Parts: sequence; C-alpha cells; structure tokens
Amino acid sequence: MKWCKRRDWIAVLMGVGLLIMAQDAAAQVAPKPSFLEGDTRLACECLLCLAAGPQAPKECQAALTKYYMIQAGSPFKTMIMRRNFLQLCPKQ
Repeated sequence: MKWCKRRDWIAVLMGVGLLIMAQDAAAQVAPKPSFLEGDTRLACECLLCLAAGPQAPKECQAALTKYYMIQAGSPFKTMIMRRNFLQLCPKQ
C-alpha cells in the first residue's frame, strides 16, 4: 500500500482538518450568561423594592416578604440580620 498517492494524502489531510475544526467548534461554545439566583437575587430585588417606597409594584412581594420574615430576638439583631441579607447583592 503506497501512502504517497495524492488522493490518499488529501483524504488524510481532510480528516485531520475536520478533527481540528470539530475541537475548535466545541471550544467556541458561548458561555452561559450568569443570572442571579436564590437569596442573592432576592436581596437585589429587595434593595430596589425598598428604594421604591410605598409604591413598590406587586413583583416586590416575594423579596419584601423574605426581608420582613428575617427576625431575631432583639430589634438590633433583626436589623443586623436584615442588613447582612441585603449585602448578599453583589456591588458590581
């Protein structure tokens, strides 16, 4: 079997090229966008809803409920725990 035939070399080069393109395609998959989830999301929503004041829309209900359900033995501890919850929202 002779590997020096032109047609055989073209087939080999095409196969190698296809393998390289397939690996590049897998590496170029767009990264999944990062969305806030869980308590981090609720903390950010709560900040916006508290800033809206008494005219907060109905979409704020879940975040505000979570915020107001945070209670401790003393008012000072409750304030600290609520502040810590709001600080879950990333600053950037």
